[in-house]
Amino acid sequence: MSFLLVLPICAFLAALLITPITSAIARRNGWVDQPGLRKIHREPVAYLGGAAVMAAFLFAICAAPWLPVVGTLEVRLDRQVIAILVGGLMMFGVGLRDDILRMGAMTKLFVQLAAAGLVVLSGVSIDGIWLSRPEGIGILSFLGDYEVGGTRIDFGVFGVPLTIIWIVGATNALNIIDGLDSLASGLSVVACGAIAWIAFQGGQVAAGLMLIALMGSIGGFMPHNLHPARVFLGDAGSLSIGFILSASAALVASGASTLSGFSIPLVALGIPILDISFAMARRFIEGRSVMSADRSHIHHRLIKLGFGQRKAVAVLVGTSAAATSVVVVAATMGDAAQLCALGFALLGLCLLFRSSGAIRIKESVEAFRQVASSARSLSDEKHAVDELVLAFREAGTLEEWWHVVTTAGHVLGFSELSMEGERRDGSPFQLCWEPDRSETTPAPTGFVTRIEIPVNDRRQGSILVLRASVSHDASTATLGRRLALFHPFLSFNGLERLPDRATEGGKARPGAATVVS
Repeated sequence: MSFLLVLPICAFLAALLITPITSAIARRNGWVDQPGLRKIHREPVAYLGGAAVMAAFLFAICAAPWLPVVGTLEVRLDRQVIAILVGGLMMFGVGLRDDILRMGAMTKLFVQLAAAGLVVLSGVSIDGIWLSRPEGIGILSFLGDYEVGGTRIDFGVFGVPLTIIWIVGATNALNIIDGLDSLASGLSVVACGAIAWIAFQGGQVAAGLMLIALMGSIGGFMPHNLHPARVFLGDAGSLSIGFILSASAALVASGASTLSGFSIPLVALGIPILDISFAMARRFIEGRSVMSADRSHIHHRLIKLGFGQRKAVAVLVGTSAAATSVVVVAATMGDAAQLCALGFALLGLCLLFRSSGAIRIKESVEAFRQVASSARSLSDEKHAVDELVLAFREAGTLEEWWHVVTTAGHVLGFSELSMEGERRDGSPFQLCWEPDRSETTPAPTGFVTRIEIPVNDRRQGSILVLRASVSHDASTATLGRRLALFHPFLSFNGLERLPDRATEGGKARPGAATVVS
């Protein structure tokens, strides 16, 4: 298919010429990316590189019918390809607005979901994955439906949501990986070439032409984006390119009857996808929002290890190209070779993340274990505290109310509770509690935090103070979890709920070490 080089060359030259123009427009209007704590560049850099890429891409698409040889091909511009182009323009529009005026994350996500939904409505859906060709021997039939000698994992009703998740997730993954000069564009060129190869192999000529045109336009932009970059893709570029790539990958995967339709796009976009996946997992186990920002992405790690920007980009793009080449070559062989190549390529990418320090397997496993243990403890403690609400409703005296409070304190691992005040008749009272040391408390007691909690007593028109000592391990998350359960529990079940006779005293129930005076 060397004769098809005329289309990407056309796009390349157009982007090469248009990029300086859009860069100058951006600088003139102040549309620049300012340096910051999360940024690596030290000087303001112009946006609108994405505008140059999209302009060159659309120019090549419109010029394709009149180009030599390309115009003689039998190209059917079906509704799926049109939907991908429209969705890409939607992404370009929302990204351009964000580059110039800034836009909320939820608004961008809504547009991304709408664009992905448009592609799905056009008929693109990853309904399953072929692990062996329909005409093959089906040696892996135990993994899925066995059809005509082939092996297929059928997603059924989950095909549509999985397709939308793939498109939106991969789009944002490429946007987030755009943290070094020419990194996102370099990875995109590799992905364009690989996915275009599958499209041509599967007879999807229009999709293949669209992808090689995009590859040429990104290639023409890259000389201006090499470190030190004179212009950035911006969200307009990274979102639109990411969308076209991920939606095209879904298109070729939905029509493929071999594993390569799934494996090649997955590996070609593997670095951005693994990077965002590991980043979200890392934030989750650290107790932060999975959407929060940090500087622990793989390109940040490589810079911290002493790689310059150009060398770090070369490592990442070179690794992506090598891994993708392995699965492309294996696609010309048997089913077993494809599976082995997919596993080998993904393992190689994971080792790259491991060696850079972007993920620490042992620490991550231990952190996940702690998170799971904390979640189980939270569930057990919440259930126990919820059960005590009914006991609060039954309390008729101050001492009965105190018994419920101390029971909750015992469940949550409190080591001491005390409160003092006056009854309605003016006599003082003092309540103190400590757990029975022979009993096993639900949490380690190596650390103790002392706090004061207000208790409503509207019968007296005052607020009493409950002094508490909370036992916990070294994790402040454990302390916060227990206080988060205890405080609202006490706030909604204060002394104001007791009947008037509660001030007259009463016999305390057994079980808690309570002193009343």
